Amino acid sequence: MPTIARDVTRQRAASDILMQVVVRIANLALGAFVTALLVRTLGKAHYGQWSTTFIVIGLIAFFSTFGIEEVAVREAARDPDREFDWLGSVMMVRIVLLGPVTLAALVAVVLLHQSQEMLIAGVILVLAMPFGGVSAIALMFRLRVDNRIPMVVLTLRSVLWGAAVVVIYLKGGGMIALSIAMVVTNLCGTFVNLLAARKLVGRWPRPTRRYALPLIQQAVPVGITGLLVMAYARIDQVLVFSLRGAKEAGLYGSIYVLLDSSHFVPGSILTTMAPVIAAAWPGDRERLLRAVRNTLELLCVGSFGALAFAAVCSEPVVRLIFGEEFVEAAPILPILGGAFVLISFGYLFDNLVLVTGKQPRLVKICLAALVFNVAGNLLLVPEFGFHAAAWMTLATEAVVAALEIRLVTESVPLHEIGYGRILRTTACALLLAGLLVIAKELGAGLGVLVVVACVSYPALLLALGGMSIDDILVVLRRRQPAA
Repeated sequence: MPTIARDVTRQRAASDILMQVVVRIANLALGAFVTALLVRTLGKAHYGQWSTTFIVIGLIAFFSTFGIEEVAVREAARDPDREFDWLGSVMMVRIVLLGPVTLAALVAVVLLHQSQEMLIAGVILVLAMPFGGVSAIALMFRLRVDNRIPMVVLTLRSVLWGAAVVVIYLKGGGMIALSIAMVVTNLCGTFVNLLAARKLVGRWPRPTRRYALPLIQQAVPVGITGLLVMAYARIDQVLVFSLRGAKEAGLYGSIYVLLDSSHFVPGSILTTMAPVIAAAWPGDRERLLRAVRNTLELLCVGSFGALAFAAVCSEPVVRLIFGEEFVEAAPILPILGGAFVLISFGYLFDNLVLVTGKQPRLVKICLAALVFNVAGNLLLVPEFGFHAAAWMTLATEAVVAALEIRLVTESVPLHEIGYGRILRTTACALLLAGLLVIAKELGAGLGVLVVVACVSYPALLLALGGMSIDDILVVLRRRQPAA
């Protein structure tokens, strides 16, 4: 019988997170190459259309889930005996929602398009949305803290998508060919997920109405919050597109895709830890605080190091991935790197708000963030362009983080978890930035800078106590971890 969330050990969690991070880094490397090729295939203006279409469809597609999956994971982690009832209810609600969501996405694509190619590509992507109704099955891997199959599916999709982009680039294709390739790639991944889930538990959950009503009731504030988060995180791309044109939207979108790609770090950590945290609340306070501390420390290690590297190496990174044509967008990479740190913390805080049942109050925070973000972008983007959009992203995430911390600490005593490792990790990131500056001043290229970062950052973490040998031994299964 696969392990359930409430029985997961520190070793199991650490191994699952490490596996995800390693696989996602490999996929990120492939994704960087594919993104570079994609940008070169489409050019600034067409890439601006492509990325804007994706953002709009993604915003509307959110209504097909609207927080129900997060609620289902929380409830199923607390009560494993009713797991299939909760997952079946997720499937039922998604099937009901997909029809109107698909229609709304079609309308949005028609209203937004600036060319026939953009319209056809958008329609193809929208028509594939109904096939996502069975995605609830993938939640079974999360609930068992066994994300090997999702990582296999991720890699399969990355390889297939990369191969398709190469062929389209060589054949001189455009957005229509890319949209067809993306639909086929996603369908292949869905098929593998279905087969693997059946093998994992011996059967599939079936759509059921048993918990559909309570699921919807609990998911409404979660969904509203998620929608608002997506809105204030994505609306800047649409505003840049509308206020400054496709060229600047392409520049901003090219750097923003790096921010999107970096979500694999907090996403991997919370994919594993969210069910563990949910299973510990409210009955096991000690385990809860330990899980929160470990999660926060891992988020700091990943995000602080990324910010240090982005602050020093933005220009060569952008030149390598996107080409000389996009170097003028490089200055916003460190700005969005700062936003990434706050977004990483947000993954944890959002989960804690959900677990402690304070989601309705988070809606107000996210609504205020959306108003703040839109107002700032409308005021600044016409004058300062996509640079202003990047600064507004950072400012908005700072406001949200401050308000979320205040909300979370009402139920979870964050001051009791200890911040020693976090402070030491901060020092390590600052030292890393200093080493990179020195290496860059000495004429080091991007390859050398990457080596410096990959070697010096782990060494600094070990030397200054950001992480310990014990942590490594736990992952390698050479020391018994605490439960």
